Amino acid sequence: MKAQPRSYWIGFALTALGAVILSPDATLFKLIQSDLWTTVFWRALLLSMAVWAWLILTRRHDLTSEVKRLGWALPAGALCWAISNLGFIFALKHTTVADTLAIIATAPIFAAIFGSLVGERIAIRTWLAALTIALGIAIIFEASFEAKTMIGALAAIATAISVALFFIIGRLKRDQDLTPALGLSAGLTALFAIFMADTLMPVTADWPNLIFVGLFLLPVSLILITLGPRRLPAAEVGLLMLLETALGPIWAWTVLGEIPSETTILGGTLIVGALGAHGIAAWKSQNNKL
Repeated sequence: MKAQPRSYWIGFALTALGAVILSPDATLFKLIQSDLWTTVFWRALLLSMAVWAWLILTRRHDLTSEVKRLGWALPAGALCWAISNLGFIFALKHTTVADTLAIIATAPIFAAIFGSLVGERIAIRTWLAALTIALGIAIIFEASFEAKTMIGALAAIATAISVALFFIIGRLKRDQDLTPALGLSAGLTALFAIFMADTLMPVTADWPNLIFVGLFLLPVSLILITLGPRRLPAAEVGLLMLLETALGPIWAWTVLGEIPSETTILGGTLIVGALGAHGIAAWKSQNNKL
C-alpha cells in the first residue's frame, strides 16, 4: 500500500527529527569515563524506564492489549535493537565516531534487500541512493580498514543489519507501535550488563551525561525513529538515519577533536549527497500524487 502524502511527510519529519536528536550520542558516549559495562547498564536501564513511563502515561489501559497484539514482533524487535545497541558500543570502543557511523550507514542497503524479500516495493531512487552510499562507504573502508580492529568493523556491520531488520519488522507491523520492543530491548541490555560489569557504580562526573542521555536523548530520539516505519518504507527510514552519520562526526570534531580523514570526508560527502538527492526525488514523487 502506498503511503498517502500527508502520512509520508509526517513519517519523514518524525524520523529526521529523531536522527538529529540522536546525532550527539556517539560523542557523549566517548566522554564517559566509567567502565564499559557500567555505562551500558545505566544507559539501558534509564532508557527502559523512560520508554515504559512514556507508554504507561500515554496508553494507560490499552498498553497490555497493544503488547499482546505485537506477538512475535515484540521479542524479535527487542532482540534486533538490543544487538544494535551492543554492536554500536563495541564499535565505538574500537574505532572513531566518524568511521563507526559511516559503517552503520550501510543499514539502508540491508533494509532495501530485506524489504524486497518480504515483498516491499523499493523505489528506484532508493536503490540508486543505496548504491551511492555503498561507494562512499567503500572509500572509507579502503583507506581506514587496516587501522580498525576486526571486532570493531564486525560490530558496526552487525549494528547496521540489526537496525535494518528492526525497520523491516516495523513495516510488517506498521498498523501497530513497536515502542514496547524498544523498552524491552533496553531492559534486556541492562540485565545482560549486570553480569558483565565489575561494578554498577559509575564515576561521579558521569552522572549528568548518563541521566541526560538515558532519560532524554535516547528515549525521545528512538521513539520518534520507531514511529518512522509505520509511514515510510524501511529503506527510506534507513536513509533518513544518515542524518546522524552526517552530524555525528561534526559533534566529535567539535567536542573531541576527532578530525575526519580526507577519505572519510569524501565518503561522507557521497553519503550525504545521496541522502539529499533521495529526499528531493521523494518530495517530487509525493507532490506528483497530489
